[in-house]
Amino acid sequence: MKNILEKLKQYLFAPRWHFSRFEFNLLSMLFISAGLIGGVYLTLSKAFPNVFALNDTSNTWTFNTANAGNYTYDSTLVTVDNSGARPVTGVNKLTNPTFASDVTSWSVGAVAPAGWVAVPGDSTYSTTEFLAMKYEAKCAATSDLTTGLTAPDSGYHTYSDSGTACTAANSKAVVSVASGYPIANVSQTNAITRCSTVSINGSATHLITNNEWMTVARNAEAQAGNWSLGAVGSGYLFAGHNDNAPALAVVASTTDTGNNACAYTDTAGTTEAPASCPTNTANNTSGTAGNQKRVLTLSNGQYIWDIPGNVWEWTNDTITEANQPDVTGQTGFAWREFTALTSYGSLTYDAYRPLGSTYDATYGVGRIYHNSGSAASTVYAFLRGGYWNNTSYAGAFTARLFNTPGLCALQHWLSLRQ
Repeated sequence: MKNILEKLKQYLFAPRWHFSRFEFNLLSMLFISAGLIGGVYLTLSKAFPNVFALNDTSNTWTFNTANAGNYTYDSTLVTVDNSGARPVTGVNKLTNPTFASDVTSWSVGAVAPAGWVAVPGDSTYSTTEFLAMKYEAKCAATSDLTTGLTAPDSGYHTYSDSGTACTAANSKAVVSVASGYPIANVSQTNAITRCSTVSINGSATHLITNNEWMTVARNAEAQAGNWSLGAVGSGYLFAGHNDNAPALAVVASTTDTGNNACAYTDTAGTTEAPASCPTNTANNTSGTAGNQKRVLTLSNGQYIWDIPGNVWEWTNDTITEANQPDVTGQTGFAWREFTALTSYGSLTYDAYRPLGSTYDATYGVGRIYHNSGSAASTVYAFLRGGYWNNTSYAGAFTARLFNTPGLCALQHWLSLRQ
């Protein structure tokens, strides 16, 4: 039995082969060589052709109507015809299914339609970016919304809304275009109604609010290019057509820069690009001939016309006589400097004035027409900006708190902003 166990142990556990070091190294080299040869073969025959297209032949891709079926593409995004393949125009190439419920990152400036500009928001006025008319509101025939009308003329190159209301019932609509006469002879009440009928990108618009107006004015004030001497607070803030030469409103230009920014402010009112503009850059000359620059540039590089000068602009706000700003020791309605105000009634400094606290009319910012020291309850509407005969009174911050919302007179004009 012992012998049997011993033999079994020898059979199961005793080594049958013995390798010398030389034999082991030789066998290892054979395996390594075989692996290298196999790897090189697979690399050369498989990987290289796939990476470098060694087996490809030269082919020409022909995109035309006859061969369109040879390709896979989304026909709602790409069109193929005998001129080739290209994106379908007017179709969004990117979609965001959650956009309807989350618009926090949307920028209206990215899609501002023709005749409108994106205005950066201002936390002082609790405004976020919004669209505003690039030009003063015009009236157009509904059959041609790109051309502003010049009749009925009020006699001062403004469209007389009291002559023919700019409404759909009259086959007309309010638009923002360079051509045509600014709408006039309209009350604040009717201006609010006219504005509510306009739709931009599917959204209804409204008459600009005082906070929105101040957002525009403060933004323009902070841009060095809007000051006559090229630095904020240096010279005067451009104040538009306000020297009464010509003694009427003037149309805008489709060119925003260069001398076109002073379009038709020559004495005859016939030159789109006056020879020089402005002709005088000194402080206290914003209301003199040749200095009638009508375009203000915003911080985002967009241009807006006739915020100051040319025609008065209604805004959406009202205020009672008793709640208007005051000047200590003065009473009654009068034009006064912003720097003379000693209180702001029911509103604040920011509701009326430029950020620069020392700016008066000599800086081209305008003045305020208001009743000081009154306890009356009469309600007045906000007019801003001034008109062609306001000289040093016109400016981006000019405010007139004298006209009731229902009053309709020649010097009162419509402003439409979204």
